[in-house]
Amino acid sequence: MAKRRRVKRITSSKSTKPVADTSDMTVRAAESFTEIATASAMQAVRVASGVARGMAKGVAAAARELRGAAGEAAGAVAQTATEVTEGARRGAARAMKTSAPTARRRSSRRSAA
Repeated sequence: MAKRRRVKRITSSKSTKPVADTSDMTVRAAESFTEIATASAMQAVRVASGVARGMAKGVAAAARELRGAAGEAAGAVAQTATEVTEGARRGAARAMKTSAPTARRRSSRRSAA
């Protein structure tokens, strides 16, 4: 009689390998996702800091441009206030002069006699 040949069995290492590949793939995907999220967050931080820097430069430039105009406006306000004060002082002085009582003169010679 012929000998029966044994059928090769699938070893357990081959059956666990696809499971290990699947778990490794999950880990790799999670790591890749984390790296992508980190890179995206860093890019967002760079963009935000660039926008903030640009806004700060713009505000500083606007302040420099308006500094002269603001100084002129403040000077004009001060000058106007001075002129109004002087005008009020002069008006008060005139009012004091006209309202001061003066001695009445007699207009006719007949009443004097």
